[in-house]
Amino acid sequence: MVAGVAALGAVWATSSETDGHVEVRIVVERLDDGRVEVGLRHLEASGTWGEPQYPELRFLPADTEPGMKLQSSVIVVDTDSRHETVAANYGAYLHESGVDIGARFAERFALPTEDLPKMLCIDDLNHPGIGQLCNGFESGYGVPVERLEASDYEDFRSQINTVIREDGDLAGYFATSIPTADIIDQTMEANRTWMRGTYWIELIDPQLPDPDDLHCIISHGAEDDLFWGLASESSVAAAGALGIDVRTEAYAVAADQANAIRRCVADGAVSIATTLAEPDVLKPAVREAIDAGVHVISFNSGAEVAADVGAALHIGLDDREGGRLAGDEFNARGIEGNALCVIHEPNNIGLHDRCDGLEEQFNGTVERWSPTSNDTVVEELDARIAKGDVDAVLALSSDSGVAVRIVIWLSDADVPAATFGWTRLISELVSEGRMMFSIFDHPELQPYLAAVGSLLVERLRVDPTGYFNSTQLLIKPMVTDAEAMQALRESLIE
Repeated sequence: MVAGVAALGAVWATSSETDGHVEVRIVVERLDDGRVEVGLRHLEASGTWGEPQYPELRFLPADTEPGMKLQSSVIVVDTDSRHETVAANYGAYLHESGVDIGARFAERFALPTEDLPKMLCIDDLNHPGIGQLCNGFESGYGVPVERLEASDYEDFRSQINTVIREDGDLAGYFATSIPTADIIDQTMEANRTWMRGTYWIELIDPQLPDPDDLHCIISHGAEDDLFWGLASESSVAAAGALGIDVRTEAYAVAADQANAIRRCVADGAVSIATTLAEPDVLKPAVREAIDAGVHVISFNSGAEVAADVGAALHIGLDDREGGRLAGDEFNARGIEGNALCVIHEPNNIGLHDRCDGLEEQFNGTVERWSPTSNDTVVEELDARIAKGDVDAVLALSSDSGVAVRIVIWLSDADVPAATFGWTRLISELVSEGRMMFSIFDHPELQPYLAAVGSLLVERLRVDPTGYFNSTQLLIKPMVTDAEAMQALRESLIE
């Protein structure tokens, strides 16, 4: 058990307000009845040791057998120090920024330090810690600066009106927030006066989010689809790096996905990232989330409908461009005739975008084909290729790509094939020339950025829907041929 507690301390040794680690002490006490009680104490930011934290499983029985290793239950170390670290680092940044702004004001007046005119700095108390700007401003300006505090904006309006009317020596101001800058400008206009000024704008809340805030990443996709397995793994990695609570779920049925969005709203989610493979089904749930005050972004499928659905921004692959690239590559390889575009999710708007792109660029014809179920894709695809009028195949996912290759191998058909996606097997097929190329769909990149995006819209100080205005962040796809795939495979095994 002692070893378990020590290991726990090591796990938390990566975040500290001082030198990059958290200091803990193991507390061990022998009780009157012979048992040994074990706990943990954490060195707080003040430099004092906090009260012991005791796990539920913390007693070493007096009759414990020699050599038996016991493990305590988990202790969650107070993470306030991490918040304090971020606050301290940001405070230092604000101070240095204030120094720079103060120095620039001094340069503009072009006077000896002792002759510099009177300046005013507004400390907006509604933004904790922003006063560091005023501290730095005074240091950079070189002479004392008058400081006003603003908490109630109407009171501040009255206060600044008095200052502007009565203080004829005041030459300029530095407002540490947009509201205070607005009030000063309005007051100067009302008094028909003017002075030099600047302001600080803080669009993103610099403090760490509450670790209990729920962020949801809800997608379409079958449970056994490798793309969504890798996507889920990426979401978990992002959550750990960002220090936020992320719920990741995927649903093969769009109605279930919509209900998952509603559950996130009911559970108090602060943001939701969702795919829009079937936007008509998902739009009502997304609208309900937005009406409930939950920030929503979209990722993966649905770039062209994100604005209509109401997503603040969209992150995904440029699906149509991916199809165009495939068409260009087919043309460059001299492929003609009928290209089969295999749509493994018939209702997925993003997959149809890929086929649209292929149709735009390919010199031949494009036939969209979907299996009746994922369980019968090999048999049905074999029957379709056996008709003899398919001259090339483009699969739109790594799983479909493998299925296509299996069919071609089993039937001994001389049909060139390419795919979207990446797996160990796809990399082997392409590098060995058994498939022409692959266009990566980046299951690790899209959800990772979606987690970052969901945190960003929650931390934004302005309305993210109005500010981002459904901005599209589209990943430009690239063709990966045999040579590039082989280099990638070698990098994975080195």
